[in-house]
Amino acid sequence: MLFLLIGVSAHLVAQKEGEPAYSLKNKNIEQFTAFFNNPIDLNIPNAKANYSDNQGKILVEKFFKDNSLSAYETKHTGGGNGRPFFEIGKLETATSNFRTYLLFQKNAESIKIIELRIEEE
Repeated sequence: MLFLLIGVSAHLVAQKEGEPAYSLKNKNIEQFTAFFNNPIDLNIPNAKANYSDNQGKILVEKFFKDNSLSAYETKHTGGGNGRPFFEIGKLETATSNFRTYLLFQKNAESIKIIELRIEEE
């Protein structure tokens, strides 16, 4: 039983490195935007529409250039069982705090963010 628990724990830790929240926690915006679906529904300050993945990457990278990322914390997660996953988090920047909402499809091969919201608290 102990070996099963250790195996499952190791598997869960390994999965975290390949997930969007891990990228934000490590301030790796380029890795984070690599998860964007084409198209992506963005609702961030100064950008509210569906964009191609490339347009979305440019807009989100500009947001983080203007708002230097200090910290990211996952507050709540859910979904699955054939439905998209979601994650609600808190994004701290040098100037403000933001509430984040990620909606993403996850399968064995990849994770694709289909919606990203960043709203000032």
